Amino acid sequence: MSIEWERSVDGKKLEQFLALMDGVQGELEVKQFEIQVRAEENLQQVKASPKTRGSVSQSSIETDRGRVDRYVILQDITTSDSASVNSALSIEVGRGAYDVTLQSPDGETISEYTVAGFEGLYILTNAANLPRKNKGGSRTRRHVTIRRKKGVKYGRPSRRD
Repeated sequence: MSIEWERSVDGKKLEQFLALMDGVQGELEVKQFEIQVRAEENLQQVKASPKTRGSVSQSSIETDRGRVDRYVILQDITTSDSASVNSALSIEVGRGAYDVTLQSPDGETISEYTVAGFEGLYILTNAANLPRKNKGGSRTRRHVTIRRKKGVKYGRPSRRD
């Protein structure tokens, strides 16, 4: 015996029709609110800890709404370093250590140093009761070379090679 399902209801795909029902949307809003409250609580605990306070000082929890889905977002705005576009991701899942070589415009090595890795804080993961999939950020060792621009004695180095 086989059951035939209608593939559309009122001109919408069945999945979309079900997802847009008032009861389903109401439950999504309840879940979003619960996760948001737990995430804000987790973030405040991290900000209160002296070990991690500096890494999350500009972080906040925000929510967004799509047509069907709801989102809870860890937002991190770091104005001092435009290179940290993935800083919220690093806060959540951590990052591996990496080596940096600072070069003059002529290609001579000025200094070499290592940026330490750190374990992720899993603020959103814990708030949503999800399993941790990535433990400790990148496993591959990276090396970054930064070459200073010609004619610039002071200021921030360029990331171009």
